[in-house]
Amino acid sequence: MIDRRLVALVAGCLTLGAMLWLAQRIAVDRTIERERERLGEIATLAASNFRRQVDTFELVATTLSADPEVRRVLEPGDPAAASRLNDRLATLTGRLDASVIYLMNRQGTTVVSSNWRQPDSFMGENYRFRRYFTQALADGQSSQFALGTRSGIPGLFLTRRIDSQSGPVGVLVVKIRFDNLEREWAKSIGEAFVTDADGVIIVTSRPETRFRTVASVPQNVRRQLRDRRSYGQAPLTQHPAFAAGDVLASGRWSGQRLLAAAAELGSGRKLVALAPIRTAAVGARNVAWLTVLLAAVLVVGGLMAFLIRRRAVTAREETIRQQQIGELRDRLEQANRLSSLGQMAAGVGHEINQPLAAIGMRAGSAARLVALGRTDEAGSAMKEIEGLVDRIGTITGELHNFARRSERKLGAVSLKTVCDGVSLLVGDAVRQKKARLEFSFAEDGLVVRAEATRLEQVLVNLVKNALDAGGDGTLIRCDAIVSGARVRIAVSDNGPGIDPAVRTVLFQPFMTTKDSGLGLGLVISRDIVAEFGGELTLVESGPAGTTFLIELERAG
Repeated sequence: MIDRRLVALVAGCLTLGAMLWLAQRIAVDRTIERERERLGEIATLAASNFRRQVDTFELVATTLSADPEVRRVLEPGDPAAASRLNDRLATLTGRLDASVIYLMNRQGTTVVSSNWRQPDSFMGENYRFRRYFTQALADGQSSQFALGTRSGIPGLFLTRRIDSQSGPVGVLVVKIRFDNLEREWAKSIGEAFVTDADGVIIVTSRPETRFRTVASVPQNVRRQLRDRRSYGQAPLTQHPAFAAGDVLASGRWSGQRLLAAAAELGSGRKLVALAPIRTAAVGARNVAWLTVLLAAVLVVGGLMAFLIRRRAVTAREETIRQQQIGELRDRLEQANRLSSLGQMAAGVGHEINQPLAAIGMRAGSAARLVALGRTDEAGSAMKEIEGLVDRIGTITGELHNFARRSERKLGAVSLKTVCDGVSLLVGDAVRQKKARLEFSFAEDGLVVRAEATRLEQVLVNLVKNALDAGGDGTLIRCDAIVSGARVRIAVSDNGPGIDPAVRTVLFQPFMTTKDSGLGLGLVISRDIVAEFGGELTLVESGPAGTTFLIELERAG
């Protein structure tokens, strides 16, 4: 007769073994899922940052391709056009931190290049063999990551076709490098990379993995990829961790060392983030086994106190790990906000330059008044400087606030107060040009929904533009009228008006008729008014003068 105790022991062992297996399976699966979700969020944020950088240069390429000066280089009749464009692209490349911007004719020969002064200049080089050239000629635009045949530096080439009335005449190329982004990934993520449509790693936080592949590529396919001359003489071998089967991209964990999460970038490209997973998975499995064993011992009795203490330790470890995850997520979100803030740097500098100029003028006036012994008036000038310094503090404070939060608060703003500030900022400039600046309000105490400092900056931009265009003796009027629940502010001058050819591109970035400046003032002003829920438009321009209209929501 079979001993029942032996049967019970065998059944207990089998049950314990099943519980151990099930517990470790659930624990490991949940750990992998949490890590996969966390890593997926990191990959998504990194992909967003990557797309934002590419989108910025896509806009530059599109804007330049529509520039008449670019087309003029490719058409006969203006021999000096290429020299002018060379200098202009060199300046623009420095401002934008681009690698190089160059222009090829229809035969693929470079005729203008931002690096024309450098020993490795692209001038005269022919790139008709590049896919980004042939595809742009055929489809109007293209993008390709490749190794520079002349510079030996990898980058993303963004191209736009240049058309004339007779058809395509050339291709404009903007090359982007990702050195700074790769270093940021190395610090904040660890290992992250971007693959192209062929699965080749093109941007990476670990330079030794560049031009490796994620999947195994047959020899004949590698030969075809090298024939494109996109990757130089790189062997295009598989990434070591992927080749060793040491990366878990999907499914259940089976001993892999790394976990992978991917985010789509479009055009077949993907951003992949890698993170160590084996330690966490083994830890989760061991914790599961220990928990089951402790539970069994608890049923038998005797180790309840140890089990409670062990659970407390596990809870503390989990809390620390979650805190570390939270800190990493916060740093990544902060980096994302600062990336967006970097794109606003030119606009913020433009806002601060206005009161700085006024401070300079007031300081000069104060010095002259002191020299003349008119100390009371000098004291008044210093008080005005103090007010302008406070205004700069308000602007820089707003910049600091933007770095901490993504939304700006709007409120009720007195138009009279704002216009008084405008008069203070541009008063000296108006007097120097013997101009007149007049304000009128349909109602006393008129209040709009906006931010005082930023609305003031919009008006300063418009008034200074009117002064620059009109010259001495210009009359500038700011008239506020009420239309239902809206307030319309018309800024008018009696200057010579705006050239009809300029009006259609007036609000485009980099568009300026001045000798200096980036051509961002009107673009920034329009965006500010749009954030207020309003609209800035050019309503009239001719020999009798120019009128811009700001329409805002009435408050109060």
